[in-house]
Amino acid sequence: MADDVVGSQVADLRAECEEQAQKNRFRRRFWRFTHAALGLPAAVLAGISGATGLSSADARIPAAVLALVSAGLSAAIAFLKPEVHQRAAHARRRAYLALEVEARFALTQAASSGEPVPLTVYRNLLERRRMIIAGQLDELVQRIAVGGAPADAEADE
Repeated sequence: MADDVVGSQVADLRAECEEQAQKNRFRRRFWRFTHAALGLPAAVLAGISGATGLSSADARIPAAVLALVSAGLSAAIAFLKPEVHQRAAHARRRAYLALEVEARFALTQAASSGEPVPLTVYRNLLERRRMIIAGQLDELVQRIAVGGAPADAEADE
């Protein structure tokens, strides 16, 4: 009975990873849209205000208003840093997809061997999930590239 519990927990983790990957896909799209929605008008308004200001002395006030709006949009981009959020969402999505594949593989391996999912495999998956949540994606990638699972999980397999 306890063996089924670990397998069901791994299945729940796999489903959660799939959901989180989808959420981060939407976050990436949102921040990409935000960057374009703020950046393009800022650039266009800056150009228009410059051309308007140079065209005639009577157009100084509209040019100043356009310049202020452009500066406000530019400040919003600098403050929100949408490109940073976009990259972070993309990295988290890729990490969740990789974790989902690992969980699926653990379930498939257990089913094909007729044995339960080892508790150490589940512990390793949870540790990787914790690293994703904590934003330790660089460390996670390095850990996977160097050797995959921690030493205690390798000893049991």
